[in-house]
Amino acid sequence: MRCLERLGKSNVFERTVFRWGVAGILLVTPLLVIAMISHRFDYDLNDLSKPILLTVGLLMTSGFFYLLIVTLPHFRVSPQSRSWLLCIFLLGLLPRLAMFTSTPVLEDDSYRYLWDGGGSANGFNPSRYSPQEVLDKNARHIPAALRRLAMDADPIPKRINYPWLRTIYPPLTQCAFALAHRITPWSLPAWRLVLLLMDLLTLCMIFKILCRLNLPLTGLVIYWWNPLLIKEIYNSGHMDVLIFPFVLAALYFSIHRRHLFAAGALGLAVGVKFWPVVLLPVVLRPLLRKPKYLVSAALIFGCISIGVLLPFLLSGLGLGSGFVAYQRSWEMNDALFMVILWVAQHMQELLNTHAFSAQRLARALVAVILCFWTFWVVRKADDDPLETSRRFLLVVAALFLLSPTQFPWYSLWLLPFLTIHARTSLLLLTPLLSLYYLRPYFSARGMAGIHDNGIVWLEFVPVWILLVWEYFKRRKGFLGFFV
Repeated sequence: MRCLERLGKSNVFERTVFRWGVAGILLVTPLLVIAMISHRFDYDLNDLSKPILLTVGLLMTSGFFYLLIVTLPHFRVSPQSRSWLLCIFLLGLLPRLAMFTSTPVLEDDSYRYLWDGGGSANGFNPSRYSPQEVLDKNARHIPAALRRLAMDADPIPKRINYPWLRTIYPPLTQCAFALAHRITPWSLPAWRLVLLLMDLLTLCMIFKILCRLNLPLTGLVIYWWNPLLIKEIYNSGHMDVLIFPFVLAALYFSIHRRHLFAAGALGLAVGVKFWPVVLLPVVLRPLLRKPKYLVSAALIFGCISIGVLLPFLLSGLGLGSGFVAYQRSWEMNDALFMVILWVAQHMQELLNTHAFSAQRLARALVAVILCFWTFWVVRKADDDPLETSRRFLLVVAALFLLSPTQFPWYSLWLLPFLTIHARTSLLLLTPLLSLYYLRPYFSARGMAGIHDNGIVWLEFVPVWILLVWEYFKRRKGFLGFFV
């Protein structure tokens, strides 16, 4: 409320609001066109007939408009009136609502979400049976009620990708799926409504954190106007926005030095998706000289995370587990990991051993690099709120850039923290990751290698070059380019 009270009430900034409005319309228009043509991406249509090149072009156009808007020199000092705040909110809300009835463009993950939601809402553990088992008439161990549910959900279970694998999504995410099913069974718009509620909660928390850090509210634009988020969450229906309120709660409590609450929030975040566990060292670092509180925070995190994951863990992590399959072998749209894998393959040849696979060695190397990086980031004691938020960004950025699966929607994990520490290098991911959607275009023509071994470098090499350039430009130490 105090932050709102500081916003101007006069018409002094109306001209600036008009300029922001024009900029927003330029950014939003390509997204509205994507929503209009999305019906041409119907599930039953062949990829050869889909307007993939047009869609990628529109998404990149919107992405570069976004990049221009959020990196203009006067961006951080633009006047902030209540009219301006309403303007940016409405222009961000418009494409979200336009996507509500759109057809998912080149994505099918939402079928798994809807099926999991139906199972959870009807008392079944989605981690126990794979969709393929449920559809297999010879599988006698499947409850009859679950088979009837699959018949009611048709054709959703038949369209789930990797149907032989059990779900990878933890219990708190399953609660969100079930809520959407309770609103309207088997409904993608109902699922999008749940995403919108979490999205609005995220926006409110970013607003609160920016006010606490006394930063310009223009940082809200980085999140609310991001075209990749709008496409991936509201068109594709990806669930990653669910985790933002939890990791932001961990950040909020950390900057208020309420570390036990931060550990609890992070434990809940792991119940949505597993990756926030990498942030635990950042949350616990201020307690290193307070052993009693350090142990308490670690226990709180451990008890909450294990507690919320228990139904998932009890279902088993053996053969048929989506989580195990993902950790062992999934690789897509990666650049740096491809180099690490190449190194692992040569190490294997040099040692002349097959005791381990190159994939496992590469993943082990990534884990070591990430641990070393995290240790480096938190090596010094520093309770400054800005430093704490920067450490969150540093660790999550490393996690994404080292990952063997660098899907566009995974890059959204950085977005809440970029509202505090806007970095052009990482914001450049927004337009460039649109190139990922060229893969179905080439794959349909038997040329997937053009993307996997060529275009993927166009997505990430400019980002790495800019990261290096920012480092040498600032020359303030190893972490200087994020300062």
